[in-house]
Amino acid sequence: MTRRWALLFALGLALRLCLLPRWGTFDTEVQKAWAARAATAGLAGIYGPDDREMVRVACAETGSAWGLLTATNLPRTRIDWENGAFVVDYPPGSLILSWAAGKLYRALRPEMPNRPLFNAFVNLGPLLGSVAIAVLLYRSARGEWARKRSLAFWLNPAVLLAAPALGGQDPLFAALALAAVLGLAAGRHATATALVVAAGLVKPQGALLLPTLLFVMAREARPRAWGKAALAGLAVAALVLMPWWTSDHLLSALDGCRRTLVQSALSAQGLNLWWLAGWVMEWTQAGPWPLARIHSAEAFRQWAGWDPRLAAGSLLAVATVANLLLMRRWPAADRRIIALSVILQVHAYAFLATSVHENHTFLAVVLAPLLLGVWPRARTLLAATSTILFLNLFLAAGLGRRVTTLRFVEQVRMVVGVDLTVVAAALHAALLVALFAWVARPRGEAAGPVPASARAA
Repeated sequence: MTRRWALLFALGLALRLCLLPRWGTFDTEVQKAWAARAATAGLAGIYGPDDREMVRVACAETGSAWGLLTATNLPRTRIDWENGAFVVDYPPGSLILSWAAGKLYRALRPEMPNRPLFNAFVNLGPLLGSVAIAVLLYRSARGEWARKRSLAFWLNPAVLLAAPALGGQDPLFAALALAAVLGLAAGRHATATALVVAAGLVKPQGALLLPTLLFVMAREARPRAWGKAALAGLAVAALVLMPWWTSDHLLSALDGCRRTLVQSALSAQGLNLWWLAGWVMEWTQAGPWPLARIHSAEAFRQWAGWDPRLAAGSLLAVATVANLLLMRRWPAADRRIIALSVILQVHAYAFLATSVHENHTFLAVVLAPLLLGVWPRARTLLAATSTILFLNLFLAAGLGRRVTTLRFVEQVRMVVGVDLTVVAAALHAALLVALFAWVARPRGEAAGPVPASARAA
């Protein structure tokens, strides 16, 4: 550790501490509503009623307890905060972290006023996640490359904009996902599986690691390793879900996990294929060169005559299969493909799926530094993924509430006469094509042999 690295790390930490009290986006209000509810009333009923009531409602709606899988009107807890009403649509792991933030804030301010200090406590978890990411990247290499990898994340403008400037919670999930990728690269399959499950229980995008995890294990893990991995994953899930299954509220918590899967937006400000499709629809309805905006998938279906969600699911499935087939071109000894395939999967999802949000490529920016020093395209990849994330965040939310207004952001978007979000979405398409091309052609020195732990698994 050099003095220069320490000074730059201190600079990044100082910037983050200064930004902790920022108001971020409206999602910061949502996080505070959840934190206040969890801290004052506990976690058990934060999603909905107890298991008996969930089964009763499902039976009344569908005639069977199996209706829990398909019922659309299952009861949900309404959380009143300030002048709004909210429901929880994040997995249980994130709610445990919100509960911790709320408890800490309530210990200092029992009345829990909506002040900048509350923002700081909500952003404290992501700060710790960012520190963990920087440490993991530092430990992933030696010498100069350790410092370069760590600072490539720590001082990345896109990362700083995401959290804490806009109040994103992504570093918590990304730290677990990064640890999972490092564990898988080291051949620690059970550890990697446990971390993937933990990441998925903090944010649904943890599922994007599953194709790579299963591929690597299928190629090198023995049956005994599969059993250990399954037990490790189940143990983590049981531990995270404990506040709910010990209080007979497990079904409402599981229902909360699936709520993000049934969102109705064509694109929730994710600059992707469906943002472009919505812009084309807007063009035909409102005239040329419109300002792109959020549309519902149902509105697009009525206009186009086909369901975009089915098309999106099919395209993502094809992209996932293509990713796995391309991974077969890489020798098992070359561990670079593990990070690279997850990055590809993240951008395939972010570009092809519906209801994608502006922050959903954050994980790619966290994983890209792992390739510095071991892959010739690493700098280009890091710059490209960071640019896409920064453009998506800034063109959606500017610098956050009480700093930039929505009108200002819209003026910036139209400064050249065509909505810059459309240009950024086209750049995103180009990046996805480049990622497929890069994964298809292994090049450069391999990152190292298969770890002994992987061969013995």
